[in-house]
Amino acid sequence: MIAITPTEVALFANFIHQQTGIVLDSSKGYLLESRLGPLLESSQMDSFSEFFHAGHLRPEWVGQVVDAISTHETSFFRDQRPFELLQATILPTLFTHRQASGPPARRHILSAPCSTGQEVYSLAMTIAEFLGDDLGLWSITITGIDISGFAINKARQGRYNKHEVERGLPPALRQRYFTPEGDCWQIRHDLQAMTRFTKKNLLSIPPPEEDYDLILCRNLAIYFNQEDRCRLFDKIASSLRQGGILIIGSTESLLGISDRFIRHESDHSVFFEKK
Repeated sequence: MIAITPTEVALFANFIHQQTGIVLDSSKGYLLESRLGPLLESSQMDSFSEFFHAGHLRPEWVGQVVDAISTHETSFFRDQRPFELLQATILPTLFTHRQASGPPARRHILSAPCSTGQEVYSLAMTIAEFLGDDLGLWSITITGIDISGFAINKARQGRYNKHEVERGLPPALRQRYFTPEGDCWQIRHDLQAMTRFTKKNLLSIPPPEEDYDLILCRNLAIYFNQEDRCRLFDKIASSLRQGGILIIGSTESLLGISDRFIRHESDHSVFFEKK
């Protein structure tokens, strides 16, 4: 494998930060070599700098690099505690005014980054379990955003192999909300219809046309510098309705990052309410 030089590390680190907000310091040469090496070999370039200058202005090349750098690690009901928090505390507040007649009440939820869709469909199942027969009384949209085109395309399919469904998905929910198709499992159509997936950089998206009621942004800010973390949560606050809820990673904090949220604790879990 071709080795990457310190100058090339700086070149790619700067470019990747501009494209994604992800910060890679000088110690991440091994990461760039392992993630981008296969692309370099397939392009038959002799160096990382040659590979960069030959492609960095082409959207297709940029997409391939972003896909390679992105972390696609995810699973259904990842870190179970946030979903327990939703069931016990947040959903009873979010779905209080149920209508027996008239147009369905709207609720808009964001999952970012959504990776290959497991978090979005975990949210859909959690809501379906909570609402039961009242699910049809609501117009629910769960939007998933990710910078990886590969991840977004897979998420839209809603189709997962045996290994993927066995990672965190209880058998009872698999039977209730998935249909077997060959060696894979397909999410039920009515839950898939609740979802929308978009390839975007959360740092650069404009405010949504309709404010979100709930945003999950878990373990994204850990890849950002302090300035971009402040920008990220300012954008999130501007995208939430008044009193809207934010859930971040269990090891993350908004201390010194944003003063636009009220911190709450419930059953050993933390969530944030927009002031």
